[in-house]
Amino acid sequence: MIGTLLWRLGQATDILLGRKKTVCHSKINKNLPLSIENLTDYKIEDQDLKSFLKSISIEFLFCEFGENRVNAGGSEFNLKNRLEPSLSTLRQFFPAAKFTVYSDFDLTIEGVDLKKVSSPIPDKTHPRHLYRTADYFKFKSLLNSEADFRCVVDSDMFAVSPDIYRLIYLTKIFGFCAPQNPRNLLKSDMEMSLDSRKILDESGGFGHSYNQSPMTLWKESKSGRTFFEECCQMMIDEPSRASLVMWKAAKKAGFSPYLLPAEFCVCGEDVGIGNEILLHVGHRQVAEFYNVQLGNE
Repeated sequence: MIGTLLWRLGQATDILLGRKKTVCHSKINKNLPLSIENLTDYKIEDQDLKSFLKSISIEFLFCEFGENRVNAGGSEFNLKNRLEPSLSTLRQFFPAAKFTVYSDFDLTIEGVDLKKVSSPIPDKTHPRHLYRTADYFKFKSLLNSEADFRCVVDSDMFAVSPDIYRLIYLTKIFGFCAPQNPRNLLKSDMEMSLDSRKILDESGGFGHSYNQSPMTLWKESKSGRTFFEECCQMMIDEPSRASLVMWKAAKKAGFSPYLLPAEFCVCGEDVGIGNEILLHVGHRQVAEFYNVQLGNE
């Protein structure tokens, strides 16, 4: 044990003195701008993967409410439609997938099915009403889909790696998944975020907090269905920030989604992490760090 500690101390000293560099396994060339204008369909060479994808149905789901696009992360979008850059960057890896958007207005996008819905969330004058509604339908859309693999994503994500296919395998193994929140503790999330509440149960808020993009569900997962049904009901009964709703649903159900690592939802706190799969480019620091073009240059 002492030998291991001494080795780690030596490694850290070498890095601090510049004799050794940390290794970041990033496949993104930041000198080349990332843009939906220069995408090409990814060619799958792995025949087992190709056969697997052909054997299942895949659906990606979006939830967009309110005709004016609002982004709390600081980036400004001027792209060809409301679902970009997520739509085009996912299509390059999943050209045969079904794409569906839930919305409260006539959001017409070529190749995307529209589910026009009304909000069941009470207190429609609350300033976070549309956020609560969008989160409710994220949960609901996963339940309503008939695909084998269902994935709900925000519209401000940029898929950059074929490792996105790993998400399907993880979902099949664990039944349902949700990404980590960079604030980690639910307690910290509630202290730093909008539409939050104090954690009054015995955990004291020391559970893990989830993000909501991407969230996935495998068709045959009974536990996943139970969890997202609880989320829907909890959002109606006690509307609040989605991460708190998910905590309450998990506590009631007695189980929770498989926690996806940050590489599946690279936020501002995660830039440079390496092995990036989905960039949350609605965060300005993410878009700037990875040189993502959002149509407003």
